[in-house]
Amino acid sequence: MKNREKVKNIWWKFVKTGQLDKGLHPIVEKSWLRSKKLQVDPFQKQGKLRKMDFVKMYDELIEISIPLMEGLFSLVKGSGFLVILCNEKGQLLKSIGDQDMLENAQKINFSEGADWSEEAMGTNAIGTAIVIDKPLQIFAEEHYTKVCQSWTCSAAPIHQSNGEIIGVLNMSGPYERVHPHTLGMVVSTVKAIEYQLRLKENMEKNMMMQRILEATTNNMTDGILIVHPNGEIIKTNTKLQHLLSTKPEHIEGRFIQHFFVNHIFQKSLQKQIYNKELRLEESKTGKIHHVLIDIIPIDKDKKIIGSMIVIKEIQRVRQFVNYLSGNQAKVSFDEIIGSHPLFIQKLKEAKMAAKTNSNVLILGESGTGKDMFAQAIHNESNRKNKPFIAINCGGIPRDLLGSELFGYVEGAFTGAKKGGSAGKFELADGGTLFLDEIGEMSLEMQVLLLRVIQEKEVIRIGDYKVTPVDVRIIAATNKDLRKEVEKGSFREDLFFRLNVMPITLPALRERQSDIPLLAQYFISELSSKLNKEVLDITSEFLNPLMEYRWPGNIRELQNILERILNKKEDHLLMPEDLPEEIFSTKQFKKDTGWPLNKDDMKKQALMQSIRLYNGNFSKAAKHLGISRSTLYRQLKKYNIPY
Repeated sequence: MKNREKVKNIWWKFVKTGQLDKGLHPIVEKSWLRSKKLQVDPFQKQGKLRKMDFVKMYDELIEISIPLMEGLFSLVKGSGFLVILCNEKGQLLKSIGDQDMLENAQKINFSEGADWSEEAMGTNAIGTAIVIDKPLQIFAEEHYTKVCQSWTCSAAPIHQSNGEIIGVLNMSGPYERVHPHTLGMVVSTVKAIEYQLRLKENMEKNMMMQRILEATTNNMTDGILIVHPNGEIIKTNTKLQHLLSTKPEHIEGRFIQHFFVNHIFQKSLQKQIYNKELRLEESKTGKIHHVLIDIIPIDKDKKIIGSMIVIKEIQRVRQFVNYLSGNQAKVSFDEIIGSHPLFIQKLKEAKMAAKTNSNVLILGESGTGKDMFAQAIHNESNRKNKPFIAINCGGIPRDLLGSELFGYVEGAFTGAKKGGSAGKFELADGGTLFLDEIGEMSLEMQVLLLRVIQEKEVIRIGDYKVTPVDVRIIAATNKDLRKEVEKGSFREDLFFRLNVMPITLPALRERQSDIPLLAQYFISELSSKLNKEVLDITSEFLNPLMEYRWPGNIRELQNILERILNKKEDHLLMPEDLPEEIFSTKQFKKDTGWPLNKDDMKKQALMQSIRLYNGNFSKAAKHLGISRSTLYRQLKKYNIPY
């Protein structure tokens, strides 16, 4: 009591004169000075009611705190104490106490919604605990505001897991009934609240991680199983459920051997396995899945508690590998240049072939664009999103061609890769296999190829297992296969299997009027590739190109133009830029009106470009390397209707 009188006198002197005598606890002393600086009215009769924003954000704190607050109140019930929960700003969220004390507190706005921060009420347990971020007890006249001095308050801040204050727990009662253990009771209750907050936070994190994991695995293109060491299935993902056409409740809790008969699952599941290729057989239906299997043991404290099994469909894996390795057709019909009637007819035949799944045989001299036609046919077909695998039958040694086409198993021959390797037929499954230079294939290999085409299945070298394949064959050769059949170097039955949709491409000399168009196109493309401005072409430059016989066809034309552009320093292409072979071997075509003059050349190039792009002037202008306005001026100049 004597000490209370001393504090009371210090308080009166301080609020009247601003002079602060010695005798206060340092925490209280500093708080009074802050209160004075904040201009808190020490004689205010009520707390300040403030509207609380985002009340819902405290729902979790209130929900967790109430049972613990009720437990704390049960220890002091009937003694005039209140147990109060506040937010981090000092606003009261919840009050528990005897009814008469709640009514008394209401009179001074010591109730829900009121602001008891230091800024509002000066020194008090709630507001000061927030400022110093420590538990404390404020006794009677230690309160800065007179209306609070009949109370003793014990408060402790409540922290989130990151250390930030989320609220304050306070116990207030008549000053004469206070006990030193009161603050200890509050601190213990706060620790329990913080523990419950962390527990719930961890539960929510675990729930979130579980949902993220489920979302991740369910969006994977591979089937996933989590299994117990005894083979019991604990968890699966959507892909695995789709693979088995079964709902999760019909899979999880059962044994993996119930679904798959493969011996790999009959053995221990505790061995680590990566990319094991096998044919997974379903126990009930007998359905076969050609897959790659990963088995990844899961351990805890050096003890295996389960395994994750990853099932990758081989076709999806190969489709991805084909994408990365460039096993895709890149050319479309729009990129194949030409307007000669004979060439247009071949384009029509190729587009018709693209609409079927029949085998195609492309014939023609070297350099006529057989590979481009093959790619365009694939890209126009219903297999366009599947692999396009090309193999040069003349560029691979005969003894290796079989392993390239059909694959092999481990140990099939000296130097065979560990684990074996899939052949081009398996890699092309669902797509197109382009067999270039088919005329160079040996008779022995022709027999094997014929069997695969007929049976639509392949057996790897050194293996006995049959793998079904769905492959469309496009073959190409510069040989006359009918003559090769007559000579006995090409099997007649294979020829008829391949020659379902034959397309014979004309040599460049047979479509001579396309030469200016092709020259314009290649010069435009090469200029961009070589980082040069598009060069001007003179008729004197084009005339020798028209007269030349082009034994290497389009490939030779492109090669010569690239050679010229690499050496060219000015912007005008002249006859002297052409290589010597163009003049030393040139042959003139009689009675055709060649050579053309410069204006005829330009007029012909304009008309061919417009025909090529079906009257689309923007595309025609871009193709010629000129602006659309320039195109219109030239059409007018040469009296070409538009």
